[in-house]
Amino acid sequence: MSVDLVDRDVLLVGAGKVALRKAQDLLDCGARLRVVAPWFEPGFAKLVGGWTKIERPWTPGDEQGARLVVAATSDPEANRQIYEACAALGILCNVVDVPDLCDFYVPAVARGQGVQISIGTDGAAPSLSAFARRKLLEWIGDGFGDLVQLVARLRAETRARLTLPERERFWKTLDWEEWLARIRRDGPQACEAALRAEIDRQVSATQEPAYEPAARGRVVLVGAGPGHPDLITRMGLRALGRATALVYDRLVSPELLRMVPTSCQLFPVGKKGFEPSFPQSEINALLVQLAREGQFVVRLKGGDPFVFGRGGEEVEACLAAGVAVEVVPGLSSSLAVPAYAGIPITHRGLSRSFAIISGFHADGRAADVPDAETIIVMMPLHSMAGVRDRFLAAGWAADTPCAAVQAGTTAGERVLYSVLATLDQDLQREGLQSPLIVVVGRVAGWAREHAYRPELHTPPHGAAFPNA
Repeated sequence: MSVDLVDRDVLLVGAGKVALRKAQDLLDCGARLRVVAPWFEPGFAKLVGGWTKIERPWTPGDEQGARLVVAATSDPEANRQIYEACAALGILCNVVDVPDLCDFYVPAVARGQGVQISIGTDGAAPSLSAFARRKLLEWIGDGFGDLVQLVARLRAETRARLTLPERERFWKTLDWEEWLARIRRDGPQACEAALRAEIDRQVSATQEPAYEPAARGRVVLVGAGPGHPDLITRMGLRALGRATALVYDRLVSPELLRMVPTSCQLFPVGKKGFEPSFPQSEINALLVQLAREGQFVVRLKGGDPFVFGRGGEEVEACLAAGVAVEVVPGLSSSLAVPAYAGIPITHRGLSRSFAIISGFHADGRAADVPDAETIIVMMPLHSMAGVRDRFLAAGWAADTPCAAVQAGTTAGERVLYSVLATLDQDLQREGLQSPLIVVVGRVAGWAREHAYRPELHTPPHGAAFPNA
């Protein structure tokens, strides 16, 4: 929250070095500043902006009429009295460096070319706020302010050319990282020409008599990665930043849901095996409906959309409805989860090939065990006994090493090592739950022998080792 201090009466009590910094900040905000103190730092004579000097100690009543008061004296008792006097009159007061006597906190502010960014720590670490301000000033100075001024001009011009919903959708779905890179690379004039061309295309599209709303909206299938919010791709994050509607799975990290604009509509469509779930046909229909409304729809899916994510079906539904659709690949859980847990999928002398199969199939058909040296089994929790039997029938030895990973890359990760013959029993005894991935092959034995040891490694999360 920000307070407008332009032409508002503000009282500053104290005139030392700290007060001097506060005084310039308040003047920069446009305040009508009064400073009360028995003596003044010489720097007060160099303040930029008009202010009133009252050369005496504070007395009760000085605070009357002020929008807010900043107490920066060296006398703790005087600061407390100033705070109490303000509280009695309902005037906001900030006692510098005393959080318990603050009705508001003064953030560090980075300003440049029409941009103002406030950084605060609720008074807990003002030096860190100042550090962040310096970093932001570097960033603002590198084209961001130019982009703000450009967009401000063009927004005003588009009011006569586009309706309010059309304007909001246009500005909210631009890829700002791309435009910031463009203004830094090509300069403001070239960036303005390109942005005007984008606006012209938007205006032309809305004026076409046979224009279909579906042509305005689009669907982007984004792979969220295996679970840890930092394992989404940069391209995926950029798509989230442009979303006006987010359709997301159950296993998507809550941190990623906070990456979308605050105005973005959220549609949870999570599925869970053997429990009531959102039918795929309804998800497809929802994506098409939102796109036809002109939304920039992000379909956020765990792992990669095209690896047991039914992303192909959603692409088919969009194309059949005439909706533009694209895919942003994600880090597939089938490979990332074992790697994060320290289980190599290939290893010289142990495994030169791997395959990925699903342990659960909605159509009821069980996948054959492929001819590979390492097999990753996705979603096998409720069918592990049948999966084991298929491996044994395919000629795999009963003592083949296995590793099961629950909730890989997240805080709930657990790793269990076993062998093919007893894996289903070990899973039940240890209580591992979905989401679950199982690795079958000699690499699982290697991983067990080289498992994270506290004295040598920092384990990603906890691990359970039955039959150790």
